[in-house]
Amino acid sequence: MKSLKKMYSLLPRLFTLNRLMIIIVLGVIILRINDPWAVKEIRYNTFDSYQKISPREITSEQIILVEIDENSLKTRGQWPWPRNLLSELTEKILSQSPKALGIDILFPEPDRTSPDLVAKQHHDLPNDVKNLLASLPSNDTMLALSINNKPVVLGIAAGFGTQNSLPGPSPHNIVMIGEDIRNSIPQYSRVLRNIAPLENAARAQGISNIASDPDGIIRKIPLIYNIGGTIIPAFETEILRTAGKNNPTEILYNSSEIIEIKVSDQELKTDTAGNAWIYFSNQPTRTTISAEEVLSGKIPANFFQDRIVLLGVTAIGIADYTPSPLGQNLSGLALHAQALDSIMSGTLLSHTNVSTTIELGFFILIGLVLIWIANNYAALELTVAFAVLCWSIILISWGSFIFKKVLIDPTLPLALTLTLFLLATSAGFITEQKQRRLDAQEAAKREREKETRIRKLQNELMHTIGKSSVQKLSSSIAHEMNQPMAAICNYTNAARRLLEKDITDQETLKSVLGKILTQADRGSDILKSIREGAETGKTSTKPLDVNRIIREEVELIKDTGDAEKVQITLYCDQNLPQAQGNEIQIHQVLLNLIRNAVQAITHAEQDSKSAGGEIEITTIQNSSGMIEVSISDSGPGLSNQEKETLFKPFYTSKVQGMGLGLAICRSILEALGGTLWVEENEKGGAIFLFTLPPNDT
Repeated sequence: MKSLKKMYSLLPRLFTLNRLMIIIVLGVIILRINDPWAVKEIRYNTFDSYQKISPREITSEQIILVEIDENSLKTRGQWPWPRNLLSELTEKILSQSPKALGIDILFPEPDRTSPDLVAKQHHDLPNDVKNLLASLPSNDTMLALSINNKPVVLGIAAGFGTQNSLPGPSPHNIVMIGEDIRNSIPQYSRVLRNIAPLENAARAQGISNIASDPDGIIRKIPLIYNIGGTIIPAFETEILRTAGKNNPTEILYNSSEIIEIKVSDQELKTDTAGNAWIYFSNQPTRTTISAEEVLSGKIPANFFQDRIVLLGVTAIGIADYTPSPLGQNLSGLALHAQALDSIMSGTLLSHTNVSTTIELGFFILIGLVLIWIANNYAALELTVAFAVLCWSIILISWGSFIFKKVLIDPTLPLALTLTLFLLATSAGFITEQKQRRLDAQEAAKREREKETRIRKLQNELMHTIGKSSVQKLSSSIAHEMNQPMAAICNYTNAARRLLEKDITDQETLKSVLGKILTQADRGSDILKSIREGAETGKTSTKPLDVNRIIREEVELIKDTGDAEKVQITLYCDQNLPQAQGNEIQIHQVLLNLIRNAVQAITHAEQDSKSAGGEIEITTIQNSSGMIEVSISDSGPGLSNQEKETLFKPFYTSKVQGMGLGLAICRSILEALGGTLWVEENEKGGAIFLFTLPPNDT
């Protein structure tokens, strides 16, 4: 125990506020350097929100998409098309001298509809037909001839297929300047290539498949790939090179990190792995036409001249659609167009080592500022510094995005600022609380004399409260016993009158005497219930038939002669489920409410000298599943003041009333899980309503 106390006493010295804040800053720096996906996802979502707020507006207006869409398939037939049809399509495009034609379609196997392959597949054809078909050029040859020596870039796929060799002969189109950077680029061991005739005919080939981030969104594209240790350009890179001066692509790198990629005189800033961040547009102005329009000759002359044309499949169910940071679902062709448009318009986003360095600098600056202010100033200055730092981080991040197209993550710096602020304010609060405790101890010494006097007053007050509680309990017992005792008196008088009139009908006497015994038992049960509640604080409950209890109380009221001039009508739901409650207590509640209604009508008759009144008792199961009982009368109703004080103990409008009936009724019902309230009766008078929980067993 002594060693534990010693360790506990050392904790404040080991973990002072300054040291703890420094540990948190270092922890956040290490977290940012390791950069797990959870941190990246928060950062990427923030960058996505920037693009949603301010999407790209500048466009190059040099890109045309030729889409093999639903209309093209409807007119020309299902996909894949015969390659002689694709040959016709490419010839019509290339005849107008575009800068480059990028075909985002893979051709990994020969066309099965070529004449020679059709002849081999159908053995039942005559020999002369077979020889004729075999002599015709294949569809692959026709497509190869249509793109031969033309500015055409074919797409290939990295990470798919079974081949591990590079594409066929092609010009040396990449120059690396600096140290070896292949280890910094993700390596693929397999590649899905086009067939040899098309590879030999195409001027260039590039990797066209774009991998999304783990959350399924494509935000950036690689400009180069590492295929088995060899650097291969991406689809966009080769299109830009082919459309430009056809110079080799230059890769500048230092210390195994890519600094810049130069394509056709365009210097493109990338991350260390050669990825370019796309700045997406939600309303691109590039032209999109259907392949059917090209094949049917509906496009104007020179429509493709000096433009970059992208050809691919966009039909739903065939093309893959991927979400963008703007929430759009884009086809692969549209993604390539967005990337090229962002590159050619000079609006690529940048998130390089410079961005990371700025973020790490934020961490150090935030730590130094808040530690200094926490040690030298009060809570107000700390709060002002917190607000200034937060707004500075947000404005720098947003301003870098808007004006420089540089992405700087504000989330981790803001989280660090908030954490250090809460830590500093909490430490200040704890220190203040310690000082307050010391002040309180000093004040306690001065208050000890007062405590003796306060305790004396408390004892006197408890004695007074005890006497009041006994008085209330006595009043409650008297009120509740008054009802069965009054009934016993009425029934006894009735029996005496029968005997005085020499009526010897034993059945009638038995009935009256039975009712006397019932009320006597009821009085005994009331006392038992009060004693049980006083001793245990609990009330026993069981399933009850509310409709039966209502009928018994109405019969009691009528037998006692209290409701001679009052018509009581019952509207009881015959399918009403049983309630869960204490039968004696529910009898008390109903008798109180019905007798109050009778008395309200009787007093109204005496004041107005009118005859008769009406009471309606209704039972239903309400929309909440509770059993609801309403007792409406045609009496004078209640004033607003009476409604406010109606349920308070000892409030009564009767000359001889005790003012406990409604207060006891509400207490009983609330203890059973129900409630009691009053409403105005549209016909005149008042409606008392109460609820009880149904029996769930």
